[in-house]
Amino acid sequence: MRKINPAILVLLCVVLGCKLPASLKDLVSGGGGRGSSSSSSGGGTATGGSDPRADVVAASEKFIDLRYFTANMEATGQSEFKSRVEYAAPDRFHVKYLAGTGGDMEMIWIGRESYMNIGGKWSKMPEASSSIPTLRDSFTEEGLKTLTDVKFEGEDTVDGKPALSYSYRNVTPVGDHPFTSKIWVSEDTGLPMKIFVEYSNGTLKNMTVNYDTESKVTIEPPVTK
Repeated sequence: MRKINPAILVLLCVVLGCKLPASLKDLVSGGGGRGSSSSSSGGGTATGGSDPRADVVAASEKFIDLRYFTANMEATGQSEFKSRVEYAAPDRFHVKYLAGTGGDMEMIWIGRESYMNIGGKWSKMPEASSSIPTLRDSFTEEGLKTLTDVKFEGEDTVDGKPALSYSYRNVTPVGDHPFTSKIWVSEDTGLPMKIFVEYSNGTLKNMTVNYDTESKVTIEPPVTK
């Protein structure tokens, strides 16, 4: 069985969260977010650039309220990959590697249980002693401490939809890798639509994440052989 590059798994687990720092005490202690619906709840809350930091934090808080989302990720550098990450509250993740490192693999996490698919065959992995780090674990108060230089970059569009764009600097919660980032927030929903990240060190040069917060996601245990 092919071994998975641990660095790639860590990146998939933290890359979304570390780009959207916010105060998420309720999330760290469990639960699936405060709301029970997807992006349909609430509208945009951007300040129009008068307080860029508040806008980024508000987008973060809306993001963690989601009961589901899909993130399409592309990264280039020493380690390159293309993947799709699906999330369903409170602790279900489905990761499909589409190209690059691990291009023929697929994984599902449900709490402490995990499954791997290589060559069309699902296998259950040994149960972890604790839940894996997730996209949501990185949304802690610590993330705010390294968030700097938040700027409003202006109005833009993502896939033809109106967005407000912001740039900032931060450091990844795993590995302490500095990075600069640009985020596009929907004018209609106040939710993140896209993120572009550039790393100053490490195996990756840059990463692009496109979010789908509207399509419903259901993740169930696969049939193993």
